Amino acid sequence: MSSESALTRWRREIVDGCTIYERPATAEHVAGPPVLFLNGCALAAAGWMPVIDRLPDHDVLAIDRPGFAGTQWPGVLPELPTEVEMVERAIADHPEAVIVAHSMASLGTEAYARLHPDRVAGIVLVDPSVEDYSTRGPVGRFARSTWLPMLHGVTAQAGVARFASWLVHCGFARQSASGRALDRTAFKDPYRDSEALTASAAEWLSYRSQGADLEVLRSVTDIVTTPTSVLAAPPLPDPRRMQILRESFSDLTFNEIGDSKHLMMVDRPDVIAEAVAAVSR
Repeated sequence: MSSESALTRWRREIVDGCTIYERPATAEHVAGPPVLFLNGCALAAAGWMPVIDRLPDHDVLAIDRPGFAGTQWPGVLPELPTEVEMVERAIADHPEAVIVAHSMASLGTEAYARLHPDRVAGIVLVDPSVEDYSTRGPVGRFARSTWLPMLHGVTAQAGVARFASWLVHCGFARQSASGRALDRTAFKDPYRDSEALTASAAEWLSYRSQGADLEVLRSVTDIVTTPTSVLAAPPLPDPRRMQILRESFSDLTFNEIGDSKHLMMVDRPDVIAEAVAAVSR
């Protein structure tokens, strides 16, 4: 069964363009709070399936952002408050959750944990983005007025999305160290759709603004005390980024996963599942 077909069998709800998936635990006993998986920049929820398959004793939640899973791209850049709202919608029916965030999704995860510490039971950051930008930069503003309308027009052209899906797939293959073939439904097929392709570019363009907004939030909120596991693939964070992590999370466990690249959910899903179990305890 492909990753995508597995997701379609779960309970699914679309709220403000976000597709929220929910799978009850398949084991007899539930081991802890539900686990919410947040995709890194331009990634689809189906990419988490190798990890999810290792968590039969947890209720699982996953999200596809607007533009993915057949929804329309909303025409705007995602912002940090949008990411926080997305998490709140996903776990609305649960008192708390463990959050597993890959790459850029770590920014929104930290923001949510700062604003709603009582709702987060544990955090696993998978090769996370770690920044302390002092300004939002001009990219987001310029993109809103110029790049995004042009980009959406280009991706809608016949053949462009088909070529782009092949190009994106090649790029993802370079971010995996396992040598296993990447699941097409997670790492190639979504980008045949112009909405998903434009949404992916919009996420990338919002990187700096989300990082700068998080730095402002850090200055007015308390350090995150939730048990947090960081799983880092080479190259490891430099001393400045390590300091940012230590100043942002008081209960921090850091592990180098030397035989993985950025797509750790493909290379070492077992390590991520073990980290979920650890922070859940």
